[in-house]
Amino acid sequence: MRIPVGGLVIHKNTGDDPRMEVIAVELQLDTCVHWLEIALEHLAAAKQAHEALLTAPANSPTCGSLLDREFKASVQAAVAAATFFEALYATAVERDPRKPPDTKNRSTRYAVVTEQLRRSFGLRKQDTTNLRSVLKEIYRFRDQAVHPSAAFTQPMLHPQLQVGVEHRFVMFSFSSAKELVRAALAFSKILPSRDLTRQPKEIKDLGAYLLEVCLPLYITWEQHYGQLLDAPTIAT
Repeated sequence: MRIPVGGLVIHKNTGDDPRMEVIAVELQLDTCVHWLEIALEHLAAAKQAHEALLTAPANSPTCGSLLDREFKASVQAAVAAATFFEALYATAVERDPRKPPDTKNRSTRYAVVTEQLRRSFGLRKQDTTNLRSVLKEIYRFRDQAVHPSAAFTQPMLHPQLQVGVEHRFVMFSFSSAKELVRAALAFSKILPSRDLTRQPKEIKDLGAYLLEVCLPLYITWEQHYGQLLDAPTIAT
């Protein structure tokens, strides 16, 4: 919350002490942490469905229902992980008072997001390469989810069920969703943990905010899924 210019009025009455009156306020909401929470919630649902699927009778209606539940939860977890980066991009642009980077020659969304985060958080060449690689995979999953093809394709063997299914039932699984969410959560910690002393104050404040509000999520991850900052690999 902040009081905008003109939002605070001081009344000076003759013989009385000055009186302040707030006539307008502004609110701000950074949704980065909300998308991480959404991603973790759906990841937990995908995990539950996946574990139940492993013990379900083969080729039963229950098996099909659990496969569908794992797929839908994994899709939502993947989209939430990508949207975390969209939200982080938006708040970085808003908080970085410097001229935005030139992105007109960048043809992919992940390249645009990478460039803004590189600039805002002062990433070096190798760190930028790593971020771009991760975002390329995350946006590939995002695009498969939000721009789905209706074309006929060859079945793909499901690794646990050993039956042929539409390829997205393999692509969007608990294992792939876990790596996508892990990557988003990891970068929510990696980026603000960098040395931001040369960055604008607004970016420093953003970094401190992220580390504070995401701390419970880091703890939750390590309680349920193991170490967070080991190098994630994106499942296909």
